[in-house]
Amino acid sequence: PTLENPTQLNKDISSKEKSITDVSITDPIPILSRPSPLEDEAAQPPERKGTEAKSQSAIEIYRQIIMDNIEYEHLCQHVKGIDRETLDEIVDLLVETVCSARKTIRIAGDDYPAEVVKSRFLKLDSSHIEYVLDRMRENTTYVRNIKKYLLAALYNAPATIDSYYTSLVSHDLYGGGDRR
Repeated sequence: PTLENPTQLNKDISSKEKSITDVSITDPIPILSRPSPLEDEAAQPPERKGTEAKSQSAIEIYRQIIMDNIEYEHLCQHVKGIDRETLDEIVDLLVETVCSARKTIRIAGDDYPAEVVKSRFLKLDSSHIEYVLDRMRENTTYVRNIKKYLLAALYNAPATIDSYYTSLVSHDLYGGGDRR
């Protein structure tokens, strides 16, 4: 085929002879091209600002929800052994995890769907926080990665708190003696 008139198709060529690499083919082939960098830069800043504002707003909303759920002020003022700095660390860790864009979150070596982890963290209350901090105070082993340890403790708190206190009451009533 010749390229004298590129808009005219050569009808003598069979469809088997046509190939994608044949430059003489004039059938439209969808080619995804990237916009020019200048267009990309011009379009990005307003979009980026909106996203940052939205995500920052979401972070603050989740921070407030978590602080309300765990009764932050009550824990700081009325529960001995809990200081504001430690509680702030826990709130920051919860907010960071709840606002994560990841599909899965690793807890104690296992990957869980992010929505499951977020749901459980948003259900934590002041008793769960007290429980986790009490257990951490009793722990005498060296913790290599405190962030992972704390994540696991917070994630497991709702599932283990009742069993722990039931066991503790049974021990105190029938076993007597020191817990340690």
